[in-house]
Amino acid sequence: MKIDTETSQTDLQRLYDMTLRREFLRCTPLNLKVFLRYAVLFLLFPGMLLGFKAGILVTIAFCGILTGILIFGGETVSTIAICVWLALGLLALARVNWGVIRRARDERRRRAAYRPATPGLKHARSAPQKTVLKWHPGERGKLVARLTVSAREKGVCAMLLSFRDYDGRRIMTGGVEGTCIVQSNGQPGQDFHALILYRLEAGNHELSWAMPGDKGPLQAEISQINRL
Repeated sequence: MKIDTETSQTDLQRLYDMTLRREFLRCTPLNLKVFLRYAVLFLLFPGMLLGFKAGILVTIAFCGILTGILIFGGETVSTIAICVWLALGLLALARVNWGVIRRARDERRRRAAYRPATPGLKHARSAPQKTVLKWHPGERGKLVARLTVSAREKGVCAMLLSFRDYDGRRIMTGGVEGTCIVQSNGQPGQDFHALILYRLEAGNHELSWAMPGDKGPLQAEISQINRL
């Protein structure tokens, strides 16, 4: 979908909802690539629910006990033990998947909400165009860039975040409320672009972006590509 100054709020809202639905489905068993990895891991190693080290110890202990049972001729008992082990694996898999789906559902609800305006913000920009971002040291070894924007009315604001000579670092938005990353593209050493939608209440808002490291990129710009 091409977004420009003529793109309607109806189309942007539809794109926003479609993106949230896509991200949510990635965290469900419908994402077979991830689900099958979870299934194999927890069915065979249910102790991993306790953590990697604890899971390894539990698995080693079970294998030792099972080996001892087989040495002393307890085939029936070993069969029961394996069935119990697999049943525990099913329970562990169900718990992990439920936790993942619940967190994804909670995040989807937060992203679907509108960001409230922040009273008292000054120097807000209306529809910024190719505004150069300045990066400053933040918490936990991150660099943070901030920009105050003004929304004349409640709606979806489409922002294009661009980097020159992208160095491959992960780009994060400040908070998830009312935020949706629709698409990003670009390889290290090339230009990088990320299309981000914001659901904003009318008023002034401070938007922020972060990346790991203590050295800033060569240049980053932000532009609003629709009217709001």
